[in-house]
Amino acid sequence: MQIDRSAIDRLLRLNDNQLKTIITRLAAESGIDPADFNIDPKSIESIRHALSTATNDDLRRVAEQYEANKNKRG
Repeated sequence: MQIDRSAIDRLLRLNDNQLKTIITRLAAESGIDPADFNIDPKSIESIRHALSTATNDDLRRVAEQYEANKNKRG
């Protein structure tokens, strides 16, 4: 999975339902049960803020953590 500024910008252009779907799918791929992952509109707002303010170093760390977790499961 490639997590870079371009990918984040594409995510931020999605509507709330599309963003929620992507986040739920990523959570499931990371081992989080989607049934336990309830995102409300306030959560989407917080996620958008976090994505828009993430530094390149933050994005690198997230990508590393995602890949490490995915490799543990797989």
